[in-house]
Amino acid sequence: MDPLDVRIVEALQRDGQLTNVQLAERVHSTPSTCLRRVQRLKQRGILARAIHLADPAKLGRGLRAIISVTTRDQTRADRALLAAMLRREPAITLAYGVTGDVDTILIGNFRDMDDYQTACNRLFDGLDSVVRYTTHFIAEVYKEDLTIPCDAVAGGQPERAAGPQVL
Repeated sequence: MDPLDVRIVEALQRDGQLTNVQLAERVHSTPSTCLRRVQRLKQRGILARAIHLADPAKLGRGLRAIISVTTRDQTRADRALLAAMLRREPAITLAYGVTGDVDTILIGNFRDMDDYQTACNRLFDGLDSVVRYTTHFIAEVYKEDLTIPCDAVAGGQPERAAGPQVL
């Protein structure tokens, strides 16, 4: 990726609704060049998909939780079964197999505590491999930025927000 590709990716991560003309203005290029570049970035899989992020609370799912799951065995069959169940659960929006003291980290958006408990019962009660799950309910959001820094391909350092420096 060259510097123009990086600027395009950064701009579209911040606002996926930019028109081609707006994108060209933002990245200091021409609309035709941007159109070609965006198509190429999509073909290469760098720009994977365009989505709109909804406000969970405004959709009636304001109870947000991070759930860590510990399993007895990490067999391929157990992981595949859990992954299939998680993909079918609408309240779970992110699910990762991780290393460390827990095996899976989930992020979910629930209507209320009853909805949360019903989802957990549905997911975990029938799985013998689940030893325990621990839930952290999100009380405050300090940062929620889904953009991926492009510094590794740009050859530079990520831009940091201005503010006090900790020594």
